[in-house]
Amino acid sequence: MLTIEEIEKIQFVFIVGRGRSGTTLLQTILDANKNAILPLESRLIIHLKQKYFKTKEWNNELIDELILDLYKDKKFNRSWGINSKELTKRIKSYDFKKLSFSTICKLIYLSYPSPFEKGEIKLIGDKNPIFSIFIPDLLEVFPNAKFIHLIRDYRDNTVSNRESFVRKSIATIGNGWIAFNLFIEKNKNLLPKSFFTLKYESLVTEPEQKVIELCNFLSIDFNSNMLNFHQKIKVLHEKHNFEAVNSIHANLVKPINTNQINKWQGKLSINEIELLDYICRDYASKYEYISTTNKSSILFYIKSLIGKLNYKKDFIVIKTYYKSPFIFRDLTGYISLHLYKWFKFSHYYNHADFRFNNDSLK
Repeated sequence: MLTIEEIEKIQFVFIVGRGRSGTTLLQTILDANKNAILPLESRLIIHLKQKYFKTKEWNNELIDELILDLYKDKKFNRSWGINSKELTKRIKSYDFKKLSFSTICKLIYLSYPSPFEKGEIKLIGDKNPIFSIFIPDLLEVFPNAKFIHLIRDYRDNTVSNRESFVRKSIATIGNGWIAFNLFIEKNKNLLPKSFFTLKYESLVTEPEQKVIELCNFLSIDFNSNMLNFHQKIKVLHEKHNFEAVNSIHANLVKPINTNQINKWQGKLSINEIELLDYICRDYASKYEYISTTNKSSILFYIKSLIGKLNYKKDFIVIKTYYKSPFIFRDLTGYISLHLYKWFKFSHYYNHADFRFNNDSLK
């Protein structure tokens, strides 16, 4: 069993970026390293932080309460496969006086049953696009954390988001691409040595070179298993028929390839391309993405403004939710669950909770 001191020395990394930029691909590549553990997506750190971060004295009752709150996070409860009693026992096996919120978080991550063979764990990580707007909160919990900023062409990202999620507005998705990257860049400017910037196109075009560079940044050894992760995922998928692989992460059972580059060609109309270029072209040039049109109009301005307001509203709603007490979150969760049960009603903020109905309605 690792000591508290050994756990505290383990490096933490967060994969951040706009959703549908290859964050799950990169998470799986890193989790395939025997010295790293990067579980499936969860929001457990920001989910628990408001209530438990400042706790100085832990006891049996408080740990029991934390575990109950932890399993309210639907993504954790659905995907991580950790037995709550075993996790509770593991946390309680340590000296309460030495426990901290950050150490307990690491213990939860270390309990994740990764499908890949593990040795000495030198790196714990998490990928979650929404963490892009919570970087200061993450740094409060893990001051020495590192971040991987993953970027994808705004046109391919828009197509992928529109195909995968309920939001279809080109203007809103395009402004979201800018907003997420702006949040990350703001924090990157403050701590440049803590960030590794990686373009999705470079990752899939030169996977070995980029993963080696990434391993050097993270101080872990590169091994070829990281690039052959799909073989293990395919076997598990065939055995368990993972719904997430079927629906939104189907490429995880395939070797790394460039098939998703320039997928926007033929999937966006000329009007959609012109609007997206109008919204994103100036900021996209920062990452050397070149627009193909240069049209401007009052209508584009109005649509862009509405899209920008939508994303500002989204960030306010999401941040307010995770800064709120659990009693408020429990109430909104109860209402959302029953609205879905009774009327099949879901919306942008809870759609992912009901993507796999059977698990979400328990």
